[in-house]
Amino acid sequence: MITRQNENLPGMFFTAGKIQNMYEGKPVEHSEHPHVVKVQGVGGGEPIVLGTRIMVRSIVEQYQLGSSVDELLWDYPRLSPAQIYDALAYCHDNRNEMDRLLDEAIYEHWQPIIERMKDEQTKNLSE
Repeated sequence: MITRQNENLPGMFFTAGKIQNMYEGKPVEHSEHPHVVKVQGVGGGEPIVLGTRIMVRSIVEQYQLGSSVDELLWDYPRLSPAQIYDALAYCHDNRNEMDRLLDEAIYEHWQPIIERMKDEQTKNLSE
């Protein structure tokens, strides 16, 4: 049975079954980082912090904008320093994936798609 220490509750461990239950029975894909998983249907399948729905990308974006780890801990009081540092380490170890996710999260990525959808909708309404 796989167990993972729960940093938020010292002495508590997540079992494989508890991890599955956290995410309503959805399959959990573990990474080489103990605090980072992917769950289909949670956070769009992006890497998230284990035991939460907090996307690694959200932590990385704030860090890149100048937030310190202490400020991130303030913003995410349920996370431990180990979880924050592991999310940042995941980003560094999976640079291509994270760069793609960060690029897809910006307005400039979605703006042409939204405009195309608006144009199609307007065209369909006028027909």
